Amino acid sequence: MKYLGVKKESNKQIFKLIKPYFNQKLGEYTHQRITQDWHFHGLGFVRGDMTYVFGINIGFFRLEPGEHFSHLGMNILVRTNGVNQELRSKYRAFFAQHLQGWSQQSETSYSSDRGGVGSQFPKYEAINSFSSQEDILTFLQSSIDFVYNNVYPAIWENEGNLFDGVDVASPPWETSFLELTDLQLGRSKYSARQ
Repeated sequence: MKYLGVKKESNKQIFKLIKPYFNQKLGEYTHQRITQDWHFHGLGFVRGDMTYVFGINIGFFRLEPGEHFSHLGMNILVRTNGVNQELRSKYRAFFAQHLQGWSQQSETSYSSDRGGVGSQFPKYEAINSFSSQEDILTFLQSSIDFVYNNVYPAIWENEGNLFDGVDVASPPWETSFLELTDLQLGRSKYSARQ
């Protein structure tokens, strides 16, 4: 039996059910984007005059033609154009390394309506491949767990000070990504600096 709950109300229900888990593991959503091709919630990160550097998103995506979204899952977007190309390349390489084994999909490119261009690291599944809402939640939770267990600790280690100056892209614009990983991982290396 295929899961066919791809209408607006069932999508809202899935967001409502997965949000507490996402927030608990990765941090509170900072933004939502809706177009005809995607509907996602996510965490965005900025660094000084570079503005947006990368984001972690969860939601629904239209990867096949049709009336409704065809896939769901997560992606990490890394902006590669804009100020400080060298550092942006380092972020792309970091995520490419630490997301190995996360997805069977290849890294792809993305572009945004605000002029951003970059790399997308996706983990999507066709919505009709699921038999229930519970299967969807299990898939999304396992995607979140991979980022929490494999990417956040590497960010927290901050080798080469790569994540110094990276902040969560939401008011009050004061939480550093390192402080966020401290909080989410239950550690105190960075929050003790205050």
